[in-house]
Amino acid sequence: MRHVSTLLTRELGAYFLSPMAYLVLLAFQVIAFLNFWELVDTLSVPQRELSSVRDPMSTYIAGSPGFWIAILVAVPMLTMRLVAEERRSGTIETLLTLPVTETEVVLAKWLGGVVMFFMLLVPFALYLPFLHYQAKFDFDVGPLVALAVGLMSMGMMLVSIGLFLSSLTRNQIIAGIWTFVVFFLMVVLVPLVYLFAVRQHAPWADGVRFAALLYQIRSFSLGQLDLRFLALHLSVSVFLLYLTVKVLQTRANP
Repeated sequence: MRHVSTLLTRELGAYFLSPMAYLVLLAFQVIAFLNFWELVDTLSVPQRELSSVRDPMSTYIAGSPGFWIAILVAVPMLTMRLVAEERRSGTIETLLTLPVTETEVVLAKWLGGVVMFFMLLVPFALYLPFLHYQAKFDFDVGPLVALAVGLMSMGMMLVSIGLFLSSLTRNQIIAGIWTFVVFFLMVVLVPLVYLFAVRQHAPWADGVRFAALLYQIRSFSLGQLDLRFLALHLSVSVFLLYLTVKVLQTRANP
C-alpha cells in the first residue's frame, strides 16, 4: 500500500485541474450560507414561538432540501470520472502497468473522492463558530459531532457507489447518470416507500426506514450515534471497493 499516497496526490491534482471541483465547492458554499441565514432567522424568533418538534440546529443540514439536492448532483459529478474517463482515454491501462496494484489504485481514487466530499461539508461547519462567539448562542456540540460522523460515513458509502459505477463504463456521463439514479432511489424513493408502508401498516416498514438515508442522518443530527448505521455505511463501502477491484482486475486480465 506504499503507493496509495502518491496516487491520492495524483487524484486530488486531477480534481483541481478542472473547473468542476471549484464550481461544486462554490455551490456548496452558497448553500451553506443560505442554510446558515435561515438558521439565524429561525433562532431570532422568540423561543416560545418555536415549534417543539422542529429543532433549528438539527435541521441545519439534515432537514435542508438544498443540501440533499446538492448531494444528489455533486457526488455523481465528482465520482463519474474516477475510472470511466481513465478507461476512455486509455490511461488506466498505463497506470496498471506501473508497479502498483488494482487495490492501491481503487483505494487512492476512493480516498480522493472522500476528501472532496469532506471539503463540501467544510462550509457548513465554518459558520457555526460565528453563531457561538458573535451571536452568543450556545448549542449542544454532541449532536453536531454525531452528525459529522454520520455524514462522513455516508460520504464514504456514496463515493464507493459512484466509484464502482464509474468502473463499469467508459463514458463518464453514463456513470454520472447511473450514480444519480441510485442516489435518487436512496434519498427520495426509499422514504416514499416507507410512508406507503406505514399507511398500509406493513410489517417491513421499520426495515425500509432503517435503509432511508434521510432517517439515518436525521437520527445522527439528534445526537443518536447509532452504530448500526455506521456499520451499514462501512460494510457497503468495503463491499463495493472489493467489487471495483475485481472489475479492474477482470478488465486488465480478460
